[in-house]
Amino acid sequence: MPDLKNRKQKKFQISSKKKIAFVCSGGGTKAGAFHLGVALALQEQGFRFYGGLKNPETPADLPGPMDISTYVGSSAGAIIATLLAAGYSLESIVNSFTGKNPEDPDLASDLILPRLTYQKMFTIGSPGKRKDRIKQSVFLKKLISNFLKGDISSLIKLKWLTANSPITTSGIETYIREEVLASNEFKDYKSDLFLVTTQLNHSRKVVFGKYHYEPPAEDLSCEYSNEATISDACAASTALPFVFAPYTIKHKDKSVAYIDGEIRDTLSTHVGFDSGADLVICSHTHQPYHLSKEVGSLTNLGFPVILVQSLYLAIEQKINYHIESKKRVGLAVQAVHEYCKKEGISKEHSEQITQILERKLNHRMNTDTIYIHPRPHDHDTFLYEHFSLAPEKLTKIVKSGFLSAIDVLRKYEFEDRSKDQPSLKVVGS
Repeated sequence: MPDLKNRKQKKFQISSKKKIAFVCSGGGTKAGAFHLGVALALQEQGFRFYGGLKNPETPADLPGPMDISTYVGSSAGAIIATLLAAGYSLESIVNSFTGKNPEDPDLASDLILPRLTYQKMFTIGSPGKRKDRIKQSVFLKKLISNFLKGDISSLIKLKWLTANSPITTSGIETYIREEVLASNEFKDYKSDLFLVTTQLNHSRKVVFGKYHYEPPAEDLSCEYSNEATISDACAASTALPFVFAPYTIKHKDKSVAYIDGEIRDTLSTHVGFDSGADLVICSHTHQPYHLSKEVGSLTNLGFPVILVQSLYLAIEQKINYHIESKKRVGLAVQAVHEYCKKEGISKEHSEQITQILERKLNHRMNTDTIYIHPRPHDHDTFLYEHFSLAPEKLTKIVKSGFLSAIDVLRKYEFEDRSKDQPSLKVVGS
């Protein structure tokens, strides 16, 4: 009988890759801190974050064998992706989030990242709209008063219900533009940065970056645009409905309102593949709660927690369906490829058939995706507030992201892409 205890777990083989992308989903500051923990685990296992400004006076240093050179971000993930693409060291970003003294001598050679504060994250309108804010405050008081009286019908007539949220992401735009970036233009950075938004008045996802890709003729739901600054794209991507007002970007000939990048599509792994990446590492926090003795039933914790669980359950279903669909497509293409080989069809024709299938099914056989999310029984991460900036809480979520990533990465074996090291690089062993 085989010794199951001592038998090593079989690792998934990841072949040599040309381009690596890091996709960061939304979910408030909790998601941002989790992404940082994932990034720390990737760095510990040999990956490097390639970013910073281009230098026109010197030849560009090309990404190395384990360099992540493409960043895709939605909502809170848009901020993390921007910071990494801008060239901030991972340690500097983590220290900014967790409140460590930026004057630490160990960080002297790094770009110092100013802290994101509540005042910057939650901006109440703009100075020129004080009257509107007063009106909204009055409407809010009337709404609460009528609700307490049980007068539900009159609530429908309140003009407050037709007003936008008084909270905007303009503070985030200012923070990114004035305190974070040396340049506000996508084209000025070495890495590829893509920030995902949703167009409010259209059923379309808009991905801002340095390129203007033409979407496939059969896919009218996604558009790639280079008509925005990084700070505007960040503000648009983080405009979560019911919390923030839609964010308007002025383009050449019109103004367009945008909201959170994950409203239409939960994970944007396809953006990494569209940009040419053949390995996409995706970090997200949409992990539903699994019953634990320490917490018990969520019915004891009230409506807000139950609402979060309901949303996470719906999102998890979408993610799982996406993963399974991609897997089935991959298996189908592989089956056709093997059939051609078995029937003695020439290599040339076999490759042409495979390429037609890949093109029509939007799939490439040599691509891989790794999904990293909180562990199912990590109830602490599930229960943490989505918009807390408390250093001690963010530190715990960073740790959760790190441990979750280590658990996933140890299941893989990555082939080193450097010419002088042809052997397999074991990650997480």
